[in-house]
Amino acid sequence: MLTIYKNSLSLQLDGPEESEFNFMWLRDNCQCEDCLHPVTRERTLITSDIPENISPIASNVADGKLSIMWNDQQHQSNYNFEWLIQQNKQQSQNSNFDDPAVGELKLWDKSLEDNIPTFDYKQLTNDDSILLAWCEAIRDIGLTIVRGAPTKKGEIERFAEHVGCVRETIYDRLHDVNADPNAYNVAQTSLELKPHTDMPNYNNPPGVQMFHFIKNEAKGGISTAVDGYHVAKLLKDHDPEAYKVLSETAVPFRIYSDKGDIVSSNPLLTLDTDGKLKVFRFSNQVAQPLSLSNTKMNEFYHAYRLLGKLIEDPNNMVQFRLNTGDMMATNNLRVMHGRTSYDINSGSRHLQLSYMDYDDVLSRIRMIKKASL
Repeated sequence: MLTIYKNSLSLQLDGPEESEFNFMWLRDNCQCEDCLHPVTRERTLITSDIPENISPIASNVADGKLSIMWNDQQHQSNYNFEWLIQQNKQQSQNSNFDDPAVGELKLWDKSLEDNIPTFDYKQLTNDDSILLAWCEAIRDIGLTIVRGAPTKKGEIERFAEHVGCVRETIYDRLHDVNADPNAYNVAQTSLELKPHTDMPNYNNPPGVQMFHFIKNEAKGGISTAVDGYHVAKLLKDHDPEAYKVLSETAVPFRIYSDKGDIVSSNPLLTLDTDGKLKVFRFSNQVAQPLSLSNTKMNEFYHAYRLLGKLIEDPNNMVQFRLNTGDMMATNNLRVMHGRTSYDINSGSRHLQLSYMDYDDVLSRIRMIKKASL
């Protein structure tokens, strides 16, 4: 059954209920070779060229296909029911497309400490099913440990290239971290490093933070991690107004090196168009002075201190030891990492750091699943 309305049509596809499709949307998504390149599958139709009063001058349903002749130069469009069913499903779920990389977000606290997703490096780099599990752990949990990586310099960069692409920053593709009397930040000292996300000074911070211990013989320096999404939810449940303040107040961050000076201001809690938390950024050590009215300043610091206490709460933090050859990777848009202080005279401690974009992890999930079909 096909019914034509003023700016849409409805038809029965695969069940008793009818599905409605907007005329402009249908014309904009014509599948013919004049509108969609047959090889690249890229759109060649210019949406702004479609008349505002677009509507069918003829339409019919036959052989599992909807056919329309438009009042736009009598253009002919054909839509298979299978394609319309898929699109209707995605519209009802408010999703752009059926993405095989979509997972299930799993919030965590200290109880994850004995269950952190842990992988063997050789298996991870030689078996796509293991790599898929690692990518899905980054996506769903945001924290992974890898044991047994070669202790060669540059190995973390090679691993990043195995998964996707290295994300370069003003700290280069590969960054060395060890105690330095001329330290440029806290990470280059033996002091405690509080939980934080990396590079909050970028408008688009690196999505995946990875480091690899070339050597770790020092006493202390226990690694820590906190799920930013989890503590944000705790804050929202406890004080919704404080959560709102942190989602609306731009905080300036700055990091510089001999290659650049990057400054940006963004809320600690960046929400998507549906109001869901998309990016959690927190780095007390590189935050810059705020410029707010006295009232807003008080509101911000009230919310900021509440969040800080949740981050420092031992019930929300996991701790674990990383040894020579171990790697750690986090979803840097969600999970904070840090360490306890360590004894600089007790043994050498040298790690190398590299980044990827989170989109590269999702891309690898899609590619592995596609190859397995």
